[in-house]
Amino acid sequence: MAHKDLRDWLKLIEADSELKQIDGAKCDLEMAGLVEIIYREGKRPAPALLFDNIPGVAKGYRTLFGLVSSPRRLSRALNLGVCDERMEVVQRLRDKVKGFKPISPKVVEKAAFFENTLTGDAIDLNRFPVPRHHEADGGFYIGTGGSFILKDPDSGYINLGTYRAMLIDRNRMAMHATEGQHGSMIREKYFSQNKVMPVVFVAGHDPALFVASSDRSVGWGISEYDHAGGLKGEAIEVVNGPLTGLPIPAGAEFVIEGECHPGDLVDEGPFGEWMGYYANLGENPVPEPVIRVKAVYHRNNPILTCAHPSVPPSEMTPWTCLIRAAMFWNGIEKLGMPGIKGVWCHEEGGSLQLTVVAIKQMSAGHAKRVGLAADLVAQVKTRYTIVVDDDIDPSNLSHVMWAVATRADPAVAIQILEHCGTSSADTTVPVAEKKKWKHAPKPLYSGRAIIDACQPFEHRDEWYPVCKISDQLQADLKKKWAALFKDLC
Repeated sequence: MAHKDLRDWLKLIEADSELKQIDGAKCDLEMAGLVEIIYREGKRPAPALLFDNIPGVAKGYRTLFGLVSSPRRLSRALNLGVCDERMEVVQRLRDKVKGFKPISPKVVEKAAFFENTLTGDAIDLNRFPVPRHHEADGGFYIGTGGSFILKDPDSGYINLGTYRAMLIDRNRMAMHATEGQHGSMIREKYFSQNKVMPVVFVAGHDPALFVASSDRSVGWGISEYDHAGGLKGEAIEVVNGPLTGLPIPAGAEFVIEGECHPGDLVDEGPFGEWMGYYANLGENPVPEPVIRVKAVYHRNNPILTCAHPSVPPSEMTPWTCLIRAAMFWNGIEKLGMPGIKGVWCHEEGGSLQLTVVAIKQMSAGHAKRVGLAADLVAQVKTRYTIVVDDDIDPSNLSHVMWAVATRADPAVAIQILEHCGTSSADTTVPVAEKKKWKHAPKPLYSGRAIIDACQPFEHRDEWYPVCKISDQLQADLKKKWAALFKDLC
């Protein structure tokens, strides 16, 4: 049976020894700093980290990082069966997405988050354990591991998106959604029509719904509620918001209802993002829409879910690499590309900027066609796409770079795509250019590269022999020397 809510889910991962409670860490830099160190320098897979007894906040208020940041936790969240192997999780997710049918949410009357309701002068967002992530950040960020719920004013389509949100004061926060994201498109529709936009922010909701709200492959017009229900195999329960009327996950820990008014902007940021930089305008804050908070609801002893972006590998990359590898693989095959044997999105590229595709070569030019298809599927955030032979594990960066160094002739193997559209989060666009763009919006561009690191098709039958022990000898040695390998490997 699938988990019911976050607390039910935490019991499952605690039984798996994938949950660690940490007491006494401060909101200001300490919590996020510990997350960064543990996920970069600790053993893999790192556990989810539940911070409790946090100085300066009410006893029982907690913050959770690393929700689905391991193969096992992600496979549990998406009802894939318990699995610890990265590429196996990718394959299971691919298979599930190919055959699943979206399941619409189920409206219910009750929700545990109504245990506590704050309105008017009782609202004070500073009372919650909201972290400041990096030393150069412009403020404390309540929105990193939650979801915003918005409604398209034209079609009525319900969108859930994971966007960052900075606290401004006791009852205001700023939402940052980059160009092309569905939340940004919906916001611009309201503002162009001079309409107030109703907004709901939720945290501590079903892990499957959080994954769906962060998944860039969910197309416009397809509600993440339906997508998450299909992945989980059962409908997500929702209640209608008392003020906004928007559907809210009934199992959520923490909920904000509010509204955005056209022209009401406030300086937001800077904030260190997923690619390991302050990407939008460097150290400069940017004007973003204000969310005027009208009501806060939360469970007793609420859990605020957060995500900590930083120089990869980070707390975010273990699971985003899995999701995007599966989605890219399916997308490449949908474009009619045969012979795909594996896809991996590497943490070093923040799961978006370095993609490797392994293929069984079938014709001259096959590798480059696959590279172009992969770039198309990855859309605006990609930077490097590498295509390798099927004897290379695409998830092993050492193997991949060995193929690049020994099979790719730079004169013919690297294809540069110039003048490709990009966003204000792109770190190859100079800050000075972004400053101009903010005052007079215009398209932003950058380049991409496709590297054919396959054995040349016309010479593959007489390619140089590889010098490594055979699979059979390797298996025999591991069996005979099991105690040695257990100690050393």
